[in-house]
Amino acid sequence: MALEYKIFDEGRTVIALISGCITADELSDYTFWLITNHNKQLKPGLRHLILTRDIQKIQLTEQDLHRFAQINLAYGLGRGKVHTAIVAQDSAIKKLASLHKTVSHIANIEVNQFEILGDALDWLGIDATETRAYAEKIMA
Repeated sequence: MALEYKIFDEGRTVIALISGCITADELSDYTFWLITNHNKQLKPGLRHLILTRDIQKIQLTEQDLHRFAQINLAYGLGRGKVHTAIVAQDSAIKKLASLHKTVSHIANIEVNQFEILGDALDWLGIDATETRAYAEKIMA
């Protein structure tokens, strides 16, 4: 899987691009990176934008998403609310995003899914020109 991310707004925003083959192990590693970097590189009230593009294979199950929610609940306590927007057109990714939205609520993560990048940026309240331009560039 190609999972690239970049931090913006002095640690208040992370934009991640997922492409290729999506695996549970790599997403788990990324989840732990997000958790361990709270109050370090990442600030409370994090806005997390997940962009999906050129997905070739999904090696991720509903059980994996339940496990991620438990990881966030157990290790992410005290970090405050996180807002995550997932931009996807693929129906399988949309289904997983919907489940992620449901199971993440218990871990104080508000998730919403979008087909249109601008809608996701607006929902997250991302106004910074540099941040929006980066998201638009990697989705082009």
